[in-house]
Amino acid sequence: MSSTMAQGTPVESLVAVIEATKLGPDIYINKGNLTYSEGIRSAFGGSQLGQSAAAAAATVPSTFQIYSMQCVFLRSTKPNEKVHYRVERTLDGRVFASRIVRATQGSNNACLYTATICFQRNDLPAGNILDYHVPIPEEAKVSPETISAGKIQEMSAAIMDETVPFIRLSTKKLFDWRPFDYPRVEEPTKFWQRSFVRSPAIASSSPHVHQSALAYLSDMFTLGVSLHANPGKSGKRLCNVSMAITLATSLSIHEPLAKVDEWMFLQNETSWGSGGRVVIRQWYWDVKSGRLIMSGTQECLVRLKDVSKL
Repeated sequence: MSSTMAQGTPVESLVAVIEATKLGPDIYINKGNLTYSEGIRSAFGGSQLGQSAAAAAATVPSTFQIYSMQCVFLRSTKPNEKVHYRVERTLDGRVFASRIVRATQGSNNACLYTATICFQRNDLPAGNILDYHVPIPEEAKVSPETISAGKIQEMSAAIMDETVPFIRLSTKKLFDWRPFDYPRVEEPTKFWQRSFVRSPAIASSSPHVHQSALAYLSDMFTLGVSLHANPGKSGKRLCNVSMAITLATSLSIHEPLAKVDEWMFLQNETSWGSGGRVVIRQWYWDVKSGRLIMSGTQECLVRLKDVSKL
């Protein structure tokens, strides 16, 4: 077996995969442990997002970078068992490449997750192209350092009960997260969550490592947006929420050389909820340049307690 990523910060180790040559060609397994929280039977979905990106990236030249990920979660992932990432090489062109990654687990190789991951070569002249993006919000002009750790703790204690397993996971200190105060609005689709975020310094200079970490990060602070946008139903500190899991994720990485360990400005919104599912949209900008570096959509399953029985 050979490692495709050097182990550095906790984030790097959580997305690292190892080539399992004894199992066949283009099969990888997670190098370290999967992220999970006590009380939840399934591993954190960001693990599959980041590790599938790393596995797919291991099969393309270093000049090809991820620009799109379309991912579906099919079954819960046991956190204490290795996951096999089986990569299918669906396209190898001069400029574009694509891979289908199937994550399996157990003796019966049950499929847990699938991802279609697309790459574009970034060392060729761009030529005459369209170049525009949604501008970074005005709030990004303040320094992240003005949002103190004390304010973050105070805000988190007011809106979240960290004894709830899925909430406890979102508070793990893998990223430096500096949220703004939430707006008080009646209409859920008018609610937004804005924050600064970055990882600890990444040891690797490989863009593939940063892209895998971005994929992992995309599942970190999104799900709670739909819950905080509906405080009347979610309850004080989300006490009425019995289940919240990711069903599908769609990501577009716009800046192939973006650094996850540099300050980013994150905005999350929810656009729809019905049938037990919600949709959340997210945007990430690089604070220094103001460029939009990643955007995406996440569809989640949310279950609320029957308040009549409480």
